[in-house]
Amino acid sequence: METILVDGVQVEENAVPTVPSRKWMNLLWLLVYPVGVYKTWKRRQPLLKPLWLKLLYTIVGLPIFLLGFAYCSIVLFAAFLPPLDRTVGQRADRTITNSEGGYSATFVKTGTETNGAYELVQVELEPLGGNDWHYHNSFEETFTVVEGRIRIGEEGKEILLNKGDSTTALREHFHFFKNADNQKALLQVKVSPASGLEKTLRVAYGLINDGELHNDMTKNPWHMVLLLAYSESYLPMAPSWFQEPLISALAKIAQWKGEDKVLYKYFKASGQTF
Repeated sequence: METILVDGVQVEENAVPTVPSRKWMNLLWLLVYPVGVYKTWKRRQPLLKPLWLKLLYTIVGLPIFLLGFAYCSIVLFAAFLPPLDRTVGQRADRTITNSEGGYSATFVKTGTETNGAYELVQVELEPLGGNDWHYHNSFEETFTVVEGRIRIGEEGKEILLNKGDSTTALREHFHFFKNADNQKALLQVKVSPASGLEKTLRVAYGLINDGELHNDMTKNPWHMVLLLAYSESYLPMAPSWFQEPLISALAKIAQWKGEDKVLYKYFKASGQTF
């Protein structure tokens, strides 16, 4: 590398600039939509020169900016709210039944009885009934077949369990379980550590019996969010970094709004103060 003397200052020929190009610095402003729009449409030195490119950025960027702003606002607001309550009252009834098919769930061991170590529930599955792909991020589930045959899916693979067989779905692993036959099946589900399984089932069965939940959807959208958050169930339709904070935030907002109060009758003990 050759040294050149310019106006009394030594300059290295072929020296690499240490300051990023001003052009690239300006283009970064496109990520900040309000500033990007201003710099795109200003008369002197606009960031984007072709008219069609200006229009495309302005029109397409607006809904993206609004959705992103709304998402961040919801998550930030919920960060200052109390944590979601997944506890239940001291209920005497150990078995609950939904009216759609007369299928029951029995709480063999509750989280309170195991000091939070696990929950154990035995559920009846209607012929070919079950759930779809989902995952949980704070607990694992162990499935044991009591009667019938159960199909278990985990991370894209499926296995068939017969009576007495068990398998475990790990945290953050997509999984599902379905009755493999055209007759009722019995399945024990163990959640470790204990989470909101009991509350989820009590609320879901209660809503079904009251006609407020049908085809896996609640009439009140806030109740759907609460059910997902109680069970910490996340679906494959959106990336985890997006849906986990959003579901948690919306559930905390629903609780703050008092949308959970109508659900108290399903999981609080008789005579317990609402």
